[in-house]
Amino acid sequence: MKLRTVFVFAAGMAAGLALAHKMTEDDPEVLHGPSAAATSNPTLRIFASGAQKVADRAGVTSLDAIRLMRGKIRQRLGDDGYDEAAWS
Repeated sequence: MKLRTVFVFAAGMAAGLALAHKMTEDDPEVLHGPSAAATSNPTLRIFASGAQKVADRAGVTSLDAIRLMRGKIRQRLGDDGYDEAAWS
């Protein structure tokens, strides 16, 4: 009975180690990137870089709009900052 338990435990450990090794392997697509993503057409490359610039500008503009609205909300609520404690 005890010998069978040792074998089952050893088989479980071996399966766990094999699974852990498989889960920690590096994905070759992540390391080197997809080979199909690079295009040799210069027009497509220019379009892709332009689209990335537009997306970056949109993100910055969105964050600026959020900051502006937060400031307006604080102003409307009369929040001048955290100069005074609530219990003073």
